[in-house]
Amino acid sequence: MKYINTNDLKEPIDWNRKISSNKALTNKVKSIGLIVKKFGDQGIKQINQELKIKSPKSFLVKNQEILKASTLLSDEDKKSILVAITNIKAHHEKQLDQYRRAPQKNMNGIEIWQEFRPIRTIGIYVPGGTAPLVSSLLMQLIPATLAGCKDINICTPSQADGKIHPSILWATNQINPKVKIYKIGGAQAIFAMSNGTKSIPKVEKIFGPGNEFVNEAKKQISNITDIDLPAGPSEVMIVANEFKDTRVIVLDLLSQLEHGTSSNAYVLSKSKKILEMIKDELPLAVANLQRNEVLSKSIKNVLLINVKSVGEQIKLINDCAPEHLILLDKNFSSFIPEISNAGSIFCGPLTPVSFGDYASGTNHVLPTNGMAKTRSGLGVIDFGKVISFQYANQEGFNSLAPVVKNLAELEGLTAHAETVAVRKKQSHLTTRESFVIRRSKETEIFINLNLDGNGLYSISTGIHFLDHMLEQLSKHSGINLSVKCIGDTHIDEHHTIEDVAIALGSSINEALGDRKNINRYSNNFSVVMDECQSDCLIDLSSRSYLKYQTTKLRDFVGDLPTEMIEHFFKSLIENAKFTCHLKTEGENTHHIVESSFKSFAKAFGEAIKLNSSGSSSTKGFL
Repeated sequence: MKYINTNDLKEPIDWNRKISSNKALTNKVKSIGLIVKKFGDQGIKQINQELKIKSPKSFLVKNQEILKASTLLSDEDKKSILVAITNIKAHHEKQLDQYRRAPQKNMNGIEIWQEFRPIRTIGIYVPGGTAPLVSSLLMQLIPATLAGCKDINICTPSQADGKIHPSILWATNQINPKVKIYKIGGAQAIFAMSNGTKSIPKVEKIFGPGNEFVNEAKKQISNITDIDLPAGPSEVMIVANEFKDTRVIVLDLLSQLEHGTSSNAYVLSKSKKILEMIKDELPLAVANLQRNEVLSKSIKNVLLINVKSVGEQIKLINDCAPEHLILLDKNFSSFIPEISNAGSIFCGPLTPVSFGDYASGTNHVLPTNGMAKTRSGLGVIDFGKVISFQYANQEGFNSLAPVVKNLAELEGLTAHAETVAVRKKQSHLTTRESFVIRRSKETEIFINLNLDGNGLYSISTGIHFLDHMLEQLSKHSGINLSVKCIGDTHIDEHHTIEDVAIALGSSINEALGDRKNINRYSNNFSVVMDECQSDCLIDLSSRSYLKYQTTKLRDFVGDLPTEMIEHFFKSLIENAKFTCHLKTEGENTHHIVESSFKSFAKAFGEAIKLNSSGSSSTKGFL
């Protein structure tokens, strides 16, 4: 334990972060890696034998073991785990919202957006030989599951009885029953996931904390398999100027120091008295704690720093960039805007680090060793990657083409310039196209539409009869239409039907542009299907109005609820902004619905036709 008065400082504070290299450890871990890579499962068993660890008959945890775990946990344990899962999930599931937004147009009209894609195969290491670190499991498995990782593999060491602690098994099953769990720990687990063995699949990224062997193994495989944050000793910094309960401060320090003998702790205070009380109380508190053997060594890493002002405290916080920062005073809010570097901040006297470690919702996998200056804590984004997309219609191309051509020529990259020039030669014809993405809580819809097409289509909404009707719309109007909908049709197809109609209407409205030089009006198109007749008239004004009449329908046609037919047309027309009169009479529900879509399609195809022979008017072409 060391006391520092900043008035006496002649050089910057040493935050005790010297990472000593251990050649013996490095070489030992390297030899483990070579054995696992060469001999696979047998190599793991060989290493286990050398370490006096009994290897299981099967590394993969069987389903019976997972189901049995429920009987081995108390209701109170289950309740606590479920509360933690709920809070962690609620916090993390919002992290991908920024990638669910609709495309944004830049100043030239190019549509730009980003989409998140999960890493397919990942490995999670959960320490668990001497103590079941179920919190570590939650902090990794929940964001991995929310990210959508398909193949998740957990490696965790067995207890002395050869079994995985039931809390690990039960919690895993609550979060994601498809996860595979393997009874393997140490450096050998990391090398197994990195290289792949007969039993354990090769993964693309490895997550999770561990002892010095695990961390060294992650370091050694990081050039071939991606890893999460490089793990360092745990650390905490506490700011207490007016907070007088030093018992709380002491326990906050010890809660992080008990992680290991290399853990670090710092206290910043304007009060010399507070620091002196902490210095006196720390050794006494150690004796009463279970991990006193570790704590008796790690309290030597405590720095008690007496500062002159709040400004100096903020400067030291940002210089240290601590993993955990506790602001105990009631005026903590005045610190928040000034702090740039910290892994996670705990505000006020009632917010211990333990809340974040276990169940408040934030992730406890945080940057250490000053890496909070450039790194963030673990989140959903770490389990995937972000892909950028862009789409240029004719207007956007014409606007941006000369800018890009000039810049390419400025750099002397003529092929870049020619990729623009060759398209400009081909773009003398006006095309009426649109690309729309609509995202709601229930659906994600992608629509690509070309009004000057030839009836080509690719439709997938999840509702087969709706697909069939949209195919008829494309075929009989002559437009090219691509629709892809990802929705909750297994729960409620109504959302999909309405959202597809809204997105399609918006796409039509965008493709129509200023609506000049088009027929605008359609003739009265009649479609006959056996006993059924459907008539449709359309005016492509910017006024939304639907007059819809039909014979009574049965509840469903195929998998399409007929109560949504009128609602589909209404939503489409409201968003496409035109007037439509649609009347259908008949006896067969299938015929009524299909003939309605066909007559609508034919009228729509007539109204959107280009017409340059007449003179434009607010009433159409004269």
